[in-house]
Amino acid sequence: MTTRARAAVAAAAVLAGACGGGGGEDRAPAVPAAVEADGAEESAAVGGDAAASSGSGGASDADDGASPGQTGGDGIEEGQLTAPLDTVPPAGDGVGDDGLAGPGPRSGGTLRVAVEAETDGLNPTANNFAVSAYVMALPMFDPLAYWDTSGQWIPYLAESFTKVGDGSRWRMRLREGVRFHDGTELDADDVIATFEAQLADPLVSLAIIHLYERGEPIVKIDDLTVEYQLTQPFAAFPRQLTNQLGMVLPSEWLDLAYEDPTLNQMPVGQGPFMIESRVQDTRTVLVRNPDYWAAGTVDVYLERIEVYPITDSAIAASRLVAGELDMMITDNPDAIAALREAAEVRTVENLRSGEHFAMLNTSKPPFDDLRARQALTFLTDRDAYVALIRQETAPAADTMFHPDLIWHAEDVEQPTNMAERAAPLVEAYCADNPGNCSDGRINMELQHSGPSVIQTRIADLLVDSWADHFNVTVQELLQDNHITEVALGQYDAVTWRQFGEVDPDNDVVWLQCASVSFISLNWTRYCDTERDGLMHEQRGIDDLDRRVEIWHQIQQTVRDAYTHIFFNHANWTIGARDTVHNVCGQTSPAEGTELFCNNQGRAQLHQVWLG
Repeated sequence: MTTRARAAVAAAAVLAGACGGGGGEDRAPAVPAAVEADGAEESAAVGGDAAASSGSGGASDADDGASPGQTGGDGIEEGQLTAPLDTVPPAGDGVGDDGLAGPGPRSGGTLRVAVEAETDGLNPTANNFAVSAYVMALPMFDPLAYWDTSGQWIPYLAESFTKVGDGSRWRMRLREGVRFHDGTELDADDVIATFEAQLADPLVSLAIIHLYERGEPIVKIDDLTVEYQLTQPFAAFPRQLTNQLGMVLPSEWLDLAYEDPTLNQMPVGQGPFMIESRVQDTRTVLVRNPDYWAAGTVDVYLERIEVYPITDSAIAASRLVAGELDMMITDNPDAIAALREAAEVRTVENLRSGEHFAMLNTSKPPFDDLRARQALTFLTDRDAYVALIRQETAPAADTMFHPDLIWHAEDVEQPTNMAERAAPLVEAYCADNPGNCSDGRINMELQHSGPSVIQTRIADLLVDSWADHFNVTVQELLQDNHITEVALGQYDAVTWRQFGEVDPDNDVVWLQCASVSFISLNWTRYCDTERDGLMHEQRGIDDLDRRVEIWHQIQQTVRDAYTHIFFNHANWTIGARDTVHNVCGQTSPAEGTELFCNNQGRAQLHQVWLG
C-alpha cells in the first residue's frame, strides 16, 4: 500500500463525526430564510432541515416557549432534544464569564490549546480528521455548511442551498469575494476539484460515492454555483457538508499536494486563521488571516492559536490548571475531574454527543460467529467499567443515543453483566472451531490506542471480565495506526469512540453496507440490507416522527447483531481558564447566526478573546 493510500485510510476517521451541543439554550434559533425557486427548483429552507417546521427545534418552537432543539411534534415527548445540546452550559454567556461585569472583548494574544492526539495531516481530502484535527482545521477552513444552536444546518461558506425537484439534486451557490490564504479567489472549480479529490481517495470515497450519480456527480452551473446529482432524494443534503467533507481547497494547491504529500501538513484554506508552522507531535501554530473574507461582519480577536498534542489528558489538565495552557478538549475522566475542581477553570460538558464501546470485527474469526459476539457481550462488566473507568463523569449506555434525545429507544437494553449465559455459547463455539480456542477458551486480540493511562486501565478491566472464557492478547497502537488497522479489518476487538453527530443521518456511513470494502468505514464489516433500507428511507423524508421510529428500529438491529458493546455516553468536555472568553457564542459569517458550541469536542475559535 502506498504512503498516500495509507494516509487516506485514516482520513475518514471522523468524516461524519466519528471520533455537539450549544450554549445559549434559552435563546431561540434564527428563523430560516427561503431560497428563491428557479424553474423546476423548489424553495428550500436555509438555516434548518425541513423537519424543523414539524417541531424539531425550528422557529415554530420559539413561539411556544420551547428551548432550541426541543420537540413538540406528535408522538414526541415535550422537552426531548433533537440534537445533543450541552449538558452543562457555561456560566454567563460563554466559558470564562462568571456573570460579573468585566472587560469587554479585546484583540490580541495567543490561545494555547491541548488536544488528545496528533493527526497525520490537515488536508481534509486525505487526512485523519478526528477531533484533534478539527481543533486545528476549523479555524483554517470555513465549511460549506454548519450547525446552529438548535442543531439545524445553516449555509456557512456557501451563500445558499436549493433543493431541486424531489431532492435528488441540490444546487449550491458560493459567496462572492471569498479568497484563500494564498490570495486566489474561491469559485466553483475549487469545489469541484475538492470533490474530485475526495472521490479519488481510497477511503474518503467510501463515505460519499454511494450518494452521487456515477456519470456527473457534480455539475458546474456558473463560476459560483454547482449542482450535486444524487442517487436518491435527500431531504437535507447540506448536513453532509457540515464537516470535513464541506472544507474546500484551491484547485491549484490540490494538484501540488497530489505530487508532494508533505504539503498536507500546511494546507491553504479561507478561514479566519492560517497555518504558520507545524511540527508533528509537538506544536501547530495558526495566525490571524489579515485578509479574512468575513472580517467586516465577524470580529476575530486572537493573533495566534497554538495547538499541542498531549496524549495523556490528565497531564494536560494539570498544565491547564497551572496556567501553562489556556484550553483543552477531552473526555478523559481523570482530566474532567481535575478541571471541575479547579477554581480558575470553566467547563462546557456534553454527555449527549458520542459513545464509548467495544467493537467486534465480523469478517473473520472469532467474531464472524454470532455465538462468540454474544458471549463477549454477556461477559462484559459494564457496571464496573462505568464505576471504575468513568468515575461518575459519564453515564452507562445501552445504545448510540443519550436518553435525553428523541432518537433514543428506551426499550432497547444491552445484555451485559450476564456472565452465566456465556459458558454454553463458548463451549459450542469451541466444539465447532477447536483451532480458534485454547484450554476451552476462545482466542482473541483486543486493540486500543495509546500510549494512554486510561486506555491501559480499560484494557485491564475488560481482559479481567472476559478471562474466564476468552484468551485475550492486548495490542496498543498510536491512534493513526490504530485507525488504519481497523479500516483494513486487521483486528478482532477494539475500544472505540464514535456516533453522536448533531443529526444521526451523518452517522449512517458507519453502519451501511456500502461502506464495507477492502478498506471499510463500516468498521465491523457487518452488512444488514434491511437496516440499509431503513437508513435510506429516513434520509429522504422530513417526517420527524417517522425518522424517530426508524432510528428506534435501527438500534434494535445493532443490539441484535452484537457488533457493538456499549459502555457509556462520552462526556466531551471543553475546559478553559477564566481568562478565556466566548468559547460558546460564536456566530456564523455574514448572517451572524449563533453556532453549535461543543460538537463532539469541536468548537469554533474565531471569536474567542483573552482578558
